[in-house]
Amino acid sequence: MIYVKAAVEGKLDDAIVRRLVANAGAEIVNVYRADGRANLISRIRGYAAAARYDRWLVLCDLDQDECAPKFVASAVQNPPVLFCFRVAVRSVESWLLADPGLAAHMEISLALLPHEPDSEPHPKQTLIRLAQRSRNRDIRLGVGGDRGTSDAPSLYNSFLSDFVESDWDPAQAAGRSDSLRRAMEAVSRLAGG
Repeated sequence: MIYVKAAVEGKLDDAIVRRLVANAGAEIVNVYRADGRANLISRIRGYAAAARYDRWLVLCDLDQDECAPKFVASAVQNPPVLFCFRVAVRSVESWLLADPGLAAHMEISLALLPHEPDSEPHPKQTLIRLAQRSRNRDIRLGVGGDRGTSDAPSLYNSFLSDFVESDWDPAQAAGRSDSLRRAMEAVSRLAGG
């Protein structure tokens, strides 16, 4: 068995890397949650140094930066072979929006999902707006939250993490998200596939 250590921004990213690594035929031994992108990036050179001995996967969001390759190159120069740094365009939420199964999980019409999720300027806000249109009151309130705020509602991370663990189909979603497709290929290489 191939073992991988990972570092991510938070809870939802944790569920996603676990799923991607398992789909690649490897096993996660540790996931370090950095509690935000800035904290993750401040520690990235340490993760890269640790990749001299262990396989490491680091995942963060591109957010409003313009170019993922330029961002990756500026964060880590000459990464070790066992180091995989992936950036979700614009955020990991776009990878979830790419899976048509999300509509059933959120109890919304499939037609509401964006056709090009990687082009969404704020995928997290898109997910919150979709939850506000759910037929299920608990989803509307717990995941959609108060329409007057941009903060993530109380059940947002746990609801979406549950989707990732139980229903998310990364292979199908990769057909609608080039960012996810490239990440899956990189994780497969890291896992020795």
